[in-house]
Order: sequence, then C-alpha cells, then structure tokens
Amino acid sequence: MKKIISAVLCITMLLSAFSLSVFASSERKTDCGTDCEFYPTIIIPGLGQSGVFVADENGEFVLDDEGKRISAFPAYIQIGEIIKEALFPALLSLVTQSDFGLSNALANVIESCFGINASDLNAQNTGNVILERYYKPYSECTEEEQTLINSHIPFHLYPTDLPKDHLYYFTYNSFGNHIDVTKELLDYIHMVMEQTGHSKINLVPISQGGTFANALFEYYPEVMDVLHKVLYIVPALDGSTIIGDVFNDRINFLNPDYLYNGFLENSGLLDKGTAKMIEVIARILPDDVLMKSLNKAVDVLVEKIMIRSTSMWALCPSGDYPTAAQMYLSDPEMANIKAQTDKYYQAQLNSDANIQKLLEKGVQVFNVAQYDYKMINVGETWNTQNADYIIHLDSTSMGAYAANVGETLPTDYVQKNTHCSNPDHNHISPDRVVDASAGLLPDTTFYFDGQRHDLTQHNDVILKIAMELIAHDDIKDVYSSPDFPQFNIGRDVRKLSALLETAETVDVSALSADEKAEFDAAVAQAENILNTTVCAAGDFEKAENRLSDILISIGAMEEEEVKDYSFFEKLAPWLYENFGSNGFSEMPRLSLNIIFEAIVRFINNIFA
Repeated sequence: MKKIISAVLCITMLLSAFSLSVFASSERKTDCGTDCEFYPTIIIPGLGQSGVFVADENGEFVLDDEGKRISAFPAYIQIGEIIKEALFPALLSLVTQSDFGLSNALANVIESCFGINASDLNAQNTGNVILERYYKPYSECTEEEQTLINSHIPFHLYPTDLPKDHLYYFTYNSFGNHIDVTKELLDYIHMVMEQTGHSKINLVPISQGGTFANALFEYYPEVMDVLHKVLYIVPALDGSTIIGDVFNDRINFLNPDYLYNGFLENSGLLDKGTAKMIEVIARILPDDVLMKSLNKAVDVLVEKIMIRSTSMWALCPSGDYPTAAQMYLSDPEMANIKAQTDKYYQAQLNSDANIQKLLEKGVQVFNVAQYDYKMINVGETWNTQNADYIIHLDSTSMGAYAANVGETLPTDYVQKNTHCSNPDHNHISPDRVVDASAGLLPDTTFYFDGQRHDLTQHNDVILKIAMELIAHDDIKDVYSSPDFPQFNIGRDVRKLSALLETAETVDVSALSADEKAEFDAAVAQAENILNTTVCAAGDFEKAENRLSDILISIGAMEEEEVKDYSFFEKLAPWLYENFGSNGFSEMPRLSLNIIFEAIVRFINNIFA
C-alpha cells in the first residue's frame, strides 16, 4: 500500500510539474532576478475583466467587419441572426396581439447569444472561445495587450514605483469552471515566482477575483507561505445578492406591476424620462405575451447557462446557496456540478477563518469596500441592505455593519467592536452609515461612500491606494496616511479629465478678462480636485459643473442636448394608475368596463 501511495504522489508531482512547464520558463523576466525591495504582484481581475473572444471551429479568432476580435462576454451578439430568428414572430405577435412564437423566439435568441458561455454537466465550457492569457509580466506585453488590460484597469494612468516587470495580470473566463481556474491561479503563482526569482508575491483579488482567493486559500493553504500581501478590492467574498435572488427565483422584473411601475427608473441604468418612455412603448404587447416572453428568456438564461457555471455559483451568497442548490442541483444529473459547488460553499463559509490564518502567518491583508449605493434592482432584496450597486457591503467588507442606503445609524448607536478592541479607534463613518469595527479587518479596510461597483476602476483614489500598497509597505493601516483615510468619497474621474483635456485646447488670448479669470479659476479647481485624494461630498461634482459651464460659455464645447420626455413622464404613471400592466390592445375593453361600471353605479344611486 505504501508503494502505491508513493507512486501516486510521484505521478501527482510529475503532473503538477508538467502543468507548470507548459507556460513557465526558467528565464528570468525581472531586472533584479531575485528577491528585492519590490514584490511581484498578481492582479486577479473582476467579472468580465479578462479578454475572452469568439473562436471558429478551427480555434481561430472570429473577426468583425472592421477586422477586430469579437468579445464573448457576456454573450455573442449576432444582429443578423437575431433578426432572422425573432423578426417574423415579433411582427405576427404585434399584429395578432398574441404570442405567435415570440416567447420561443426570444428564448432561442437568449440561448444562441449566451450559448457561447454554456457548460456541460461537468461544468466544463462547451462554447468556442479563446481566453487571452499573459504568461509574462506587463512589461513584456505587446502594445495591443497592454491596451486591453488598461481598458479593464487603467494602470497606465497612475504611476507607481513598482517595476512593470513585477506586475502580472491573471485572466480567466468568468463563466468558467471555478475549481479549474483556481488550480490555474495556483500554477500561475508558481510561474511568477519562477520567472521573477522571488520567494514571495502580492495578490490583488478584485470583485469576482475574491471568489478565487477564497478557493485558493481553502484548497491550497500552503500558498499562504509564499504571500507577502493580499489587497482585496471590492471582493465578492460572500457573493452578490443579485445572484442569490436570481438563483432563488426572486426576480423583480418578472412582476408586471413592478416592471411598469419603477423597475427601469430605479435600475440606475436609465434616466427617469427614458425609463417612462420604454414603459409606455412596452405596452404595444399584451401583458400576458410580454411576461411569458420575459419568463422564458430568464428560464433559458438561468437553467441552460448560469446554473452549469460553477463560477456563477461562487457568486451566490452563502445564505442563499442551500435553497438555490436544492432548487437547481438536486437532480442526479447535476451531481457533478453540485459536488463542485458544495466544495466552494465550504470555502465561502471558511473565508474569514482563512484570512485570519493569513494574518497569523504574517501576511499583510488590506481591503477596499464601497457603500451607500443601492443594489441594482434585479432581485427582490435590492433595497434591503447597504451595497455598491453590484455587491452587498457585508460581502465586500467582510462583515461590516451598516444602515440601509439613505439611512443612518441611530443617534445612540455604539460601535460593535466585533474585531477591534482598541478604545481609541472610532470606526463609525463620518456620515454615520457604516460601523467598520464589525468587519473582519477594521484597521486595514478603506471605505468609499457612494462609489458604484462597476465604476471602481475609474476612481483614481482607489487606484492610487492600490499602487501605493503593492509598491511599498509604508501604509500599515487606515491611520498611516492622511492622504488615505478610512472613510472617503467615491468618484469617477473620466468626465473631469476629459474636460481638462478640452480646456488645454482653448485659446485664452481670445477670452475677455472676466472669461479668462473664470476659466483659470475653474481649471485650477479641477486640477486641485484631481491632485487631492480627499475631498468633501459634492466637491468633485462642483468642480465638474464649474469647468463644464465656462467651457460651454466660451464656445469650447456644446451644451449637451437634453431631450424632453415630460410627456412620457406624465403618461406612464397615468396608464399604470388606470390600466395597470395591460397593453394598449387591452385598454378599450377595460375602458368599456370602467364606463359600464360607472353607469351601473349611477343607476344604482338613482334608485337607491
């Protein structure tokens, strides 16, 4: 028996070595070639932040009309095929005001588009895709590769002392097999150590990347010994309630009353006028036809794509997993998938304990969380807890306590001190929304108020914190630097940066004295805001508006046209109040019913 075990261990070691050899090289990729003052840093990006492209049957890239590769995330959209599939059923359904194949056509379109990311009953991808991988440091990536990386996370905008040959970008398919990706991450870590000659590295798990960090520390705890620092950025350590709601059949827009009365407006994706216009236009189909079509589309997306992806299951909160698994994974044919998701479920439950083990081993662990932004309203729990639009705060903050969005903690509230025993530390946010002392890492977690999750990469302060932490060890906690306090304000620098670029083209000699004075003051205010890492709520927007106003005033840019949707803003609620979720074709009948009921009431009143 001992010989058999020895043989198995030898084979395992050989296979492991082989898996590394396919992309590892003994050639040193760093100038230092060994341990130095900097640590090689591996970025584990978030959902959809890896290049995954459509491939043909020969494994070659499929190109669009401009010769560019076509992204496979989150779907492969072929307009011609969609029109071919859905146009005729849609027209017939409109003419007949009945489901003349529309619901089936829409379901087929969803399956066709998202099928590129489908998996089999072993949770292995079946679609033809090519994952862009970087088995080399950022410094050796081509200009095209660097451009793709920067489109997801703009490293190039924020200088750092960390040499570019110490920066690595790990990629994965967000719909892929979670266990396989975790093993690939482990191999990637060993490859980076081999290429750089370093004995320790840094890890930066971002958003969905946090789920792979959970799995890595649970399945391969020995990796903790080669880590210097772990910097989590808005990590989905306990998933997202969006996935929990979807996997537990708690989807808001499948309720027609909410679909026509707030769903689009509250989504954060559309302004009120546009939302109301769509609500009105949607009534060209009868209520039952529209809802049947939406239900079939959701069923196909969930049952044929999402529940076979173990990476999607890893985004299901631990509190929602048991009921969701019972609903979708209890069938014997789903046994292989359930075995894998059960394994991750344990890693998820052990997340805090494993992070604690990192600390005990001397690994520095930091975190960035965001709050006071309502969850996108896909699921029923969207407005029941604090969030950053995509992930609930409890997940990204490792358990911080918070009031709901738009509310504050009670005036007599005292911080819980669940994980902080220092009486001199005040971990309650200045706006009295968050109690960071309840989070696992109260002294090393930075919070940003009002920052939207999907715009994290456009918050310059978060990127600056990250660059500082991966390059140096000067910041020990949230008290180390006044430039990076524990609580800060969220922002998106793209518009202000673009306005400053426009300002550089202005011929100031053509301005009047008053115009030049205001122009100079607005530019100075904007530059000052971008050069500071701390500002009060509203300061960033004031700088944007001031610079925009003067640029429009002097003719350097045109004022953005604001479309008038006031008609729809009045019509949509009137239609809902009088006709509920019914379509236009149903309204004459309902109107006649209303008139008939009014006549009956009038006659009854006469003879009463």
